[in-house]
Amino acid sequence: MHFFAGCGSPSRIVTRPLVVALWVTMHGGLLSAQGGIIPASVYQPVSVRSAGLNGAAAALVGDAGAVFSNPAALATIRHISLEGAYRGVPSSGMILNGALAWRIRQFHLAFGGAHLDHGTDPTYYPTPGIPEGSNVRERLGTGSLVYRFGMLAFGGTVRYVRFSVDDQDERAWSGDAGVAIAVFDILAFGFSIQNIGGNWKEESLLTMPRLTRFGFTMNYVDPQESFRLLSTIEFQWPEGYSSRFVGGVEAGIVLRGVGVIGRGAYGSQPSGTEQSKFTAGGSLVLSRFALDYAYQPEDNRGNKAHRVGMRITL
Repeated sequence: MHFFAGCGSPSRIVTRPLVVALWVTMHGGLLSAQGGIIPASVYQPVSVRSAGLNGAAAALVGDAGAVFSNPAALATIRHISLEGAYRGVPSSGMILNGALAWRIRQFHLAFGGAHLDHGTDPTYYPTPGIPEGSNVRERLGTGSLVYRFGMLAFGGTVRYVRFSVDDQDERAWSGDAGVAIAVFDILAFGFSIQNIGGNWKEESLLTMPRLTRFGFTMNYVDPQESFRLLSTIEFQWPEGYSSRFVGGVEAGIVLRGVGVIGRGAYGSQPSGTEQSKFTAGGSLVLSRFALDYAYQPEDNRGNKAHRVGMRITL
């Protein structure tokens, strides 16, 4: 069983049979594994906006959270973008996410991080064989560089994961690449490949499956005006599993910098899961500051998933 704490992203796409390493307290180490441990942090939707849109992210341009899904989507940030998110997990667990991006002429730099505490309930541990009561945590760090030339942008990301059970650690390194085409504020195309080459640290027991995304986003009204109406579609190809489709809509009204935007999406179920196909969310907009909320009726553990976050764009 694989734990995934996100809302509507390809959660348990890693449910294939694995001979997973066991934590042996007598020897203080890990047994070798034929398969490997797949970190839950690899595919979780770090952005609350993306979570409300059922994990669609490849063509959501202009938010710092793009550092986790398609680095090229950072290219429309005009100056600085800051983003943070929180979700509670049963048995005192939690997920904290953050991202920061800024523009330097034709380039964009971005950094992101996530902390996952899987709590004390063993049914929420990311792999079987971990002793009950263990302190299971994950930490994710990313860094991206993006170059924009006109409407076309290219980006790359380096990804680091540390998976910990009590005082035992396993580490992984991998990388992403992405392309985005943004036509003013009207429409955007996004394509990305996550975890190219898997885990670059060959001796590690962590595995990093590849995820390929292609998305298209369309604004039907000028987002600088009072009314907002946007749609997004995305196709996802997780390594070793069937493809997934997501379609979502955002709509709302913002007057003199203050307003409300609602969003909802449908996404086909990831392989091997029974999580909800529909997600919903919304944002309270206060000038360049947005408070975000996302809801999924049932995650891959049968629990309601609530996320809250904030975004600042300057």
